[in-house]
Amino acid sequence: MKILVTADFTKEGLAMLARHGEVIHEPWSETGTLLMAEDLAEKVAALEVDVLVVEVDLVHEEVFEARKLRAIGCCRADPINVDVETATDEGVPVVFAPGRNARSVADLTIAFMLNLARGIVPMHQRLTSGGFDPADVKALIHDLGAARGFELGSATVGLLGLGAVGRETAARLRGFGSRVIAYDPHVADTVFEELGVRPVDLDALFERSDVLSLHAAVTSETRRIVSAERIAQMKDGAFLINTARHQLVDGDALYEALKQGKLGGAGLDVFAAEPPLPSDPVLALDNVVCTPHIGGATRDVIWHQTRMVASDLDKILRGQAPEHCANPEVL
Repeated sequence: MKILVTADFTKEGLAMLARHGEVIHEPWSETGTLLMAEDLAEKVAALEVDVLVVEVDLVHEEVFEARKLRAIGCCRADPINVDVETATDEGVPVVFAPGRNARSVADLTIAFMLNLARGIVPMHQRLTSGGFDPADVKALIHDLGAARGFELGSATVGLLGLGAVGRETAARLRGFGSRVIAYDPHVADTVFEELGVRPVDLDALFERSDVLSLHAAVTSETRRIVSAERIAQMKDGAFLINTARHQLVDGDALYEALKQGKLGGAGLDVFAAEPPLPSDPVLALDNVVCTPHIGGATRDVIWHQTRMVASDLDKILRGQAPEHCANPEVL
């Protein structure tokens, strides 16, 4: 049996798979290559692959036509790059890694909140550019007074979505003593209770939040849910954090709200074009902290995805039921 792994994977995970056959590890982060379906199909056929593990490569119909696979592992929280329908038709189980990056994205979310609450980035930039004159005491006192921020424990933080990342974010905010409210019609009341989060409707979420953090999936209901009308509902000077998907926000409306001072600032890890071009106007705003979609970019995420995918593939190859399977009907 041959097992091709193009995802980032730990040595322990590779060793677990090696019990079942020859493992070929060509992680995309080292090859610098994202394989389109045609290219992946060619590789799968040439190597006579039986089990395929991917993270970013596209597993579409061409791959299934090239080789009869026994199983597919997708190192993502949602196997959107795998044609699960075709896999099901071909009787190929697809396992995946739900919540693999929840902790990492939640950490970045909190980092954005702290940056905005305390003005860390602009203060750093001002220091390194010589913006403070120690000899001008009056100006120094004024500038430092103007830099006063707020404690997260004094803020009402609203969460749009209480899935894996939202829950991890809520748990972290509990340590700061923040008042946490959330809107998620798909989550049971018991989950809110366990997290110490108050459920509210959508209007209340936008109206009451000092900091609004987005953690929803993109659906017909949530696409551009942060619209000009919704932003108008928010408190003057409120902050917006988006570590989820750019499609949740009307980008033009957000830019105007930040530029005009309606919103106090934003922390953004997602953009329409990634990474955004230096000419993107939002990057020129001094009340915005940006990162190039690094929410899940931690060593720990590799460990999390490996643990789930390797374990489930091991179970399948030993004739047992996997824990996270996108098409359990084929088992």
